[in-house]
Amino acid sequence: MKIISVLFLCFVLLPPVRSGAQKPDTLSASSTYITLRDAISMALDKNYDIRVAQVNLEEARTNNTIGNAGMLPDINATGGITGSIQNSANKFATGTTQNRQGASAFGLNGSVQLDWVLFDGMRMFINKHRLDEIAHTGDIALRQQIQGTVAGVVFAYAEVVRQKQKLVAIDTALALAQVRMDIARKQFEVGTSAKTDYLQAQVDYNASQSDYLQQEAALRNAKDTLLILLGKDQFADYDVQDSLALNQNLVFREKESWLNNNFDYQLALQDKKMSEYDLKLARGAQLPQLDLTAAYNYNRNQNDAGLSLYSKSYGPQAGLNLSIPLFEGLNLQRAKKIARQEIFRKDLLLERLSATLSGSYRSQWRNYRNALKTLQLEKENLGYAQENVMIQQARFRVGVSNTLELREAENSYVEAMTTLVEAAYAVKIAETSLLAIENKLVE
Repeated sequence: MKIISVLFLCFVLLPPVRSGAQKPDTLSASSTYITLRDAISMALDKNYDIRVAQVNLEEARTNNTIGNAGMLPDINATGGITGSIQNSANKFATGTTQNRQGASAFGLNGSVQLDWVLFDGMRMFINKHRLDEIAHTGDIALRQQIQGTVAGVVFAYAEVVRQKQKLVAIDTALALAQVRMDIARKQFEVGTSAKTDYLQAQVDYNASQSDYLQQEAALRNAKDTLLILLGKDQFADYDVQDSLALNQNLVFREKESWLNNNFDYQLALQDKKMSEYDLKLARGAQLPQLDLTAAYNYNRNQNDAGLSLYSKSYGPQAGLNLSIPLFEGLNLQRAKKIARQEIFRKDLLLERLSATLSGSYRSQWRNYRNALKTLQLEKENLGYAQENVMIQQARFRVGVSNTLELREAENSYVEAMTTLVEAAYAVKIAETSLLAIENKLVE
């Protein structure tokens, strides 16, 4: 009897992926085998969404300065020079006259001025805290994108493994059909069986070959999808693991233990904080504003015609300006009301998000628990189906069983292999989804 080699799934617990792991740079022709860890490292290194999130974070950190918050003064220097040549005729109040042809005039001025808001209703401090929160939001968004990328790679890699295992199942169907076809041919040649058994085996073998070609295309498509996430050449070929490590020991946790760690919820909280700062800014706009203005000026003028032929002045000057908002067309009251309404709206969105995340968690937990039970059942079924097909093959050899019974046993065996693959895939998807909600997918 022809020995059929079948790849079975092995299930062990992998530790969480660490974002600081060493990252392979290339997928060379000499390194056509990549593990799940390799795939995740490649994606973290090349993923465009992560790089965009990193740029956004750097921009937020660059903007987070006391100067951008309005705490520092503005200092400007100005200067100018003028000159002219004119013909002039002047008659003064004393009765004297002055006529000049080609009289020249020259002027020189310069100034250094300081403008500093000393008090603006605490808005400059509120702006600084707001910039701190914006930078923190950028950091959360980056970590969320990293986790989303890791989850996407796990899903895509698991799909490649699933399609690869389904190809193994079809290859097994080919081998079983080949064995049955060989037995039927020999029995037909010695006259112990009808030719129809041999023809049916040939038909089943050709059908499995067609299924194999289609499954090869499905596997290639799954590989291409993963390559896009990895940022690699779409014409590159590679192999993946025969199975995925499954965590079968996850424990259901109450919402209070993971909700505040969820990135989506953290970003929603940050969004609410922005609205709270908007309310504080609106309140601060109702308070007086005190500005300091200081300057050092220099002016020099020289004129060949006129009462003053030469003048020069220089020195410092300073002043305080107080501005008190008395009436703004009720716009400040309107701004405060809108800010309070926005905070209330963000509270409602937080409650809705909390309920949505809780529902998703419970749903994924049910999927995970059911998938684990199904996995154990399908492992048992695979053993039964394998034993049954071996018995039917032996019965078919001695003519006790017919081709339909053997064919049904073969189909049951291949179906059991495929169902086991699907069950393992379902466990991995549910497991990854649960870890992502709990914010435990990446450390």
